[in-house]
Amino acid sequence: MGMVFEGKVAIVTGAGRGIGREEALLLASEGASVVVNDLGEAAQVVVNEILEAGGTAAANTDDISSWGGA
Repeated sequence: MGMVFEGKVAIVTGAGRGIGREEALLLASEGASVVVNDLGEAAQVVVNEILEAGGTAAANTDDISSWGGA
């Protein structure tokens, strides 16, 4: 795949599972640095996958349904 998002940062909420996870992985494979947001340990699991594939990612476990978390 190309590096369409190289130099860009993507924030993906709900990225610990399902569609959000797949979006985070795809964005990372296209060169984006990804902030993986999800509750609990799921975010770190996806970050680890991205890092192992050579991408750049950081986990965020804030609850974005609250003003403070958002």
